[in-house]
Amino acid sequence: MKVTIRQKAGMDYLFADISVSGIRVRNTIGISVKSGKFNPKKQCVQGGSDAETNILINTMRTKIMELIRHLQLVGDLTKESIKEGISELRESLTNPNQQAMAETYLYEYAKMHIERSKPTRRSGTIRQYHVSLGKIQSYEKRHRLKLRFKDVDMTFYNRFVNHCMQDLNLANNSISTHIKNIKMWMNAALDDGLHTSTAHQSRSFKKIDVPADTIYLAEVELHRIRTAIMPNKHLENARDIFLLACYTGVRSQDYHKLNKDNFVADGTMLKVRTEKTDEEVVIPLHPVAKNILNKYNGTPRIISNAKFNEYIKRVCRVVGITQSVTVTRTCGGKKIKITKPKCEFVCSHTARRSFATNAYKAGVPTLAIMAITGHRTEKVFLKYIRVSKEEHAKLTSGHQFFKGNVA
Repeated sequence: MKVTIRQKAGMDYLFADISVSGIRVRNTIGISVKSGKFNPKKQCVQGGSDAETNILINTMRTKIMELIRHLQLVGDLTKESIKEGISELRESLTNPNQQAMAETYLYEYAKMHIERSKPTRRSGTIRQYHVSLGKIQSYEKRHRLKLRFKDVDMTFYNRFVNHCMQDLNLANNSISTHIKNIKMWMNAALDDGLHTSTAHQSRSFKKIDVPADTIYLAEVELHRIRTAIMPNKHLENARDIFLLACYTGVRSQDYHKLNKDNFVADGTMLKVRTEKTDEEVVIPLHPVAKNILNKYNGTPRIISNAKFNEYIKRVCRVVGITQSVTVTRTCGGKKIKITKPKCEFVCSHTARRSFATNAYKAGVPTLAIMAITGHRTEKVFLKYIRVSKEEHAKLTSGHQFFKGNVA
């Protein structure tokens, strides 16, 4: 009797090549290994980088041999009985093993959680989850381990952040997203009763808080954009969409909802259910926004975000928003100063930030702006808007308190 585990060239799945008593059977065993990673001589994953898979391969080979001995003893050794037996082994060994791994290892649980979340989460969120999953996999490969729930502590946190900064050169905002998702998966697994670890709930196990250093366009700049004659229809269309966003505060993924179908209150407001948070917001229509919607008969022509970001930079260059601006970005744990013409920093998100900042400077109550932008705390909102300390003081100086009568 001979049982050899093999992998067909260019394929990921493994199969058992069985030769016994003149019977030859080749049958898949329900285990996959990335093409080129399987060592056919040692019949294992090369380098022992995946101990769980190697254990499963050895277990499956042993069980197949036990199956054949049993079939020989009962006098039922046929090609069909061997295949049927392997099928049962596959079901009994691989599926429970995968479940057990999901009950022990963060990566496996996160994969299962993503599948479970697909019916209730938006496609953009699922894509974000997969990116975070890739960073966990990268960390495990870098440190040659598989993360168990009990391993996710402050030591892991510090090493993971360092891996993202030094090895992957990620921006702090990206790292924060991955930390948030890891905390979410750990909490979900805790709720599922799969572990008792609470290290991830420590105040120190947190997103990296880096103040945003991005630009906005003041009302005077928006006026220049609004009154300029564009050289072609493409830029005119992008300009109008940008202005709509500057006076409604919606995110780029909601631009297609800026139309007459969402008018309420006799066309004086827009009601929009946001893609990101699935919350309904009601936005008073600024005269500029109302005029643009009227221009397009209530339905502007929306373009891809990539094209939009390309065109709006050209729009700003056309109207002369080209003064040199320096912004600070944190990438790979290092602060980098970037100096370019202001138009080169303008993108779809600039419109939303401009809306919040200009509304705040115009004296619109903070809570009213937050109801539209979706910010849940004033602390976060005040970090979002682009108002200097001097501008804050100037705005505050107009309050009656600072004009009090002196007896």
